[in-house]
Amino acid sequence: MEKPLVSIVICTYGRASSLRSYSFPALANLTYPNYEVIVVNDGSKDDTQSFLKTCEENMANLLVLNNDKNRGSCYSRNRGVAYAKGEFIVFTDDDVSLFPDCLDELVKVYQEDSEVTAIWGCVYQYGGSWVKGTETYGTGSLMSFRRFIFNRFRFDTNLRYFNSYACEEHELMRRIQRQDFKIIKVKQAKADHFHAPAENRALRGIGGDLNYLYENLKFGSIFEYYCCFIMGLVLSLKRLISKSKFEDDSRKHPYQQVIETPIRLVAFIKNRQFSIAIKWIFYVLVDIPFRAKTKNIVELFAKDDTTLLKNTLFK
Repeated sequence: MEKPLVSIVICTYGRASSLRSYSFPALANLTYPNYEVIVVNDGSKDDTQSFLKTCEENMANLLVLNNDKNRGSCYSRNRGVAYAKGEFIVFTDDDVSLFPDCLDELVKVYQEDSEVTAIWGCVYQYGGSWVKGTETYGTGSLMSFRRFIFNRFRFDTNLRYFNSYACEEHELMRRIQRQDFKIIKVKQAKADHFHAPAENRALRGIGGDLNYLYENLKFGSIFEYYCCFIMGLVLSLKRLISKSKFEDDSRKHPYQQVIETPIRLVAFIKNRQFSIAIKWIFYVLVDIPFRAKTKNIVELFAKDDTTLLKNTLFK
């Protein structure tokens, strides 16, 4: 009996060396017999395109999509999904080596439990701040979905503040989980992640903070949001006068970045990061509220479709 088709989607930007060293050698060793590979080249300026062209000539199951310019991981992953034909879609990265039996283990779990919609695989981290070989879950380096979930959901392309797409996979998973689809971790599906350098990591921290703020506001109160900005101004004056720090409660607030905006602006200006300061205040006061609430309206209209989808699949 033929195994179901699995689509492997890899998005890459300027890391031909990683494709050569990590992802493609691992693909050649996969034991699962029925899979396709979709690589989205996100406007790379190195020799990624020429390397992939050579691979296309030697791999019948490889499809290469070249973006006209660098559009980010959310756009690229969505584009890969649009071309995927598999019953299951596996996302991995160019600096990741899938274990030979990785797809076998994923498909096995999906076939044993029809209610499993998405799976976090087990990723061993090498490089960066990790202790060598650290076992982790919940990373875009190895996550998979049943194909039908993308009839309703997509990666949110609004997650791109300061050219950082940090935590976009978690935002998608949380949206899926809010609709009560089953998401699990599978230790038997494994990969090694070697943390190659990336251009968009310079401002990953503050970009990730704003991405998370945007996500929280999608499901939160716009009135409370702007009240938090006023509260931040008051707390900043209090801190300036008494030289005290923010209360711990404010640091745990879902709109923490809004509350801390005055302090962050002062820090940016002290460091002569004027363009970052201007962008930050624009994002916080204008861009994020507009995009978050607009996106939320779109997602609310689609909620009924999600219920219908679940009823059809799991009846």
